[in-house]
Amino acid sequence: MTKPAKLALGIGLAAAVFARGAAATSGFARFACAWVALSCAIASFAYAWNRPDLFGKRGGRLSRANVLLLLPYLLAFRTALRIMRDWRRTPPLSQVQPWLWVGGRIDAADLPVPDPVVIDLVCEFDEPDALRTRPGYRCVPLLDGHHPPDEEAFLALLDELAADGPVVVHCDSGRGRAPTAAALLLLRRGVVRETSDAIAVVAAGRPWTKITTTDRAFIERMTGRMREPGRPGWG
Repeated sequence: MTKPAKLALGIGLAAAVFARGAAATSGFARFACAWVALSCAIASFAYAWNRPDLFGKRGGRLSRANVLLLLPYLLAFRTALRIMRDWRRTPPLSQVQPWLWVGGRIDAADLPVPDPVVIDLVCEFDEPDALRTRPGYRCVPLLDGHHPPDEEAFLALLDELAADGPVVVHCDSGRGRAPTAAALLLLRRGVVRETSDAIAVVAAGRPWTKITTTDRAFIERMTGRMREPGRPGWG
């Protein structure tokens, strides 16, 4: 079972438990249980069907209506991530090439150079204003363990970044989403030619990288698409 499927199942079970609680209570307790159940049901559906848009992130900020609807899930999710981040104690950014950095959630103070392109792959958090208002900011919201639902748009971003220039790519922990995107960028710029080499380069610079079988399959599929006749400037 893939990571997104496991998350969809676990969150769905939480939704069912709280829905049952709502049916068995009354008053404010019923309202609270129903709210938690609804927020978990939406998150479970998002993971099951790869729908990061349900979090409503645009231009680096989540829709406040979506935040209100999903608030119980988001609070639990963010608390769990904070605990894991404190336990792992990984650095916010790791340099994997002279021009490429990979990491988890960051702020402007973490930027290693003055004007990099910043690729934000997080769909569950607002990006700090000091980052999302920069000219080089790119927002590509992804769910943990998932890949871009619009592959053509992601290919266009890789084409845009094929030229020289510093790039910072980050997700929440810098273990899956960001390393996967960084491996594709290495392939797009012609630093390496094979998927295994791209993953090895990223993992050497970011030892906490956890590329799954589905991540590898996504990299290989996207590499094939990048090499299709008619795409601009391969390698």
